[in-house]
Amino acid sequence: MSGRDDKVAPQLRALGTIPSGLFVATAGQGDEATGMLVSFVQQVGFAPPAISVALREGRPLLDLIRARRRFCISVIDDASVFLMRHFARGFDRGEPAFQGVSVAHDDAGVPYFPEALAWLACRSIGEVAWSDHVLVCGEIVGGDRRDDDRPMIHVRKSGANY
Repeated sequence: MSGRDDKVAPQLRALGTIPSGLFVATAGQGDEATGMLVSFVQQVGFAPPAISVALREGRPLLDLIRARRRFCISVIDDASVFLMRHFARGFDRGEPAFQGVSVAHDDAGVPYFPEALAWLACRSIGEVAWSDHVLVCGEIVGGDRRDDDRPMIHVRKSGANY
């Protein structure tokens, strides 16, 4: 080990080995809609099908999910890695997040990306504030999968950051 890695606590290096996918979460409608790159997403139920997504408190996306109770998750794969690049920098409140990318909308008007590997439309069914993130649970109310490609996998060097 060298550089930054040797200063990371062993338990945080171990935590970083937990793999996750890469996703774009979206919420809102019309000009208020926004999206952001997320990696803390997990299936948490079968009947009804449900997922959780962890978002840092204060994110504009979290405010929209709380206000509208709907959100979408688009799953990134190699063919849609451009979405990761587009959303990696983040967008301020009110800044147009969807310029230059192809967008469709679920039944509630929430944007998603038809070029992503898959998308899930969710109805927020609860949240729990935990640590420096809020865990939002969503019931799956719509979605589709483009093909049989595999989602991108993300493994971090440290569990102390993204």
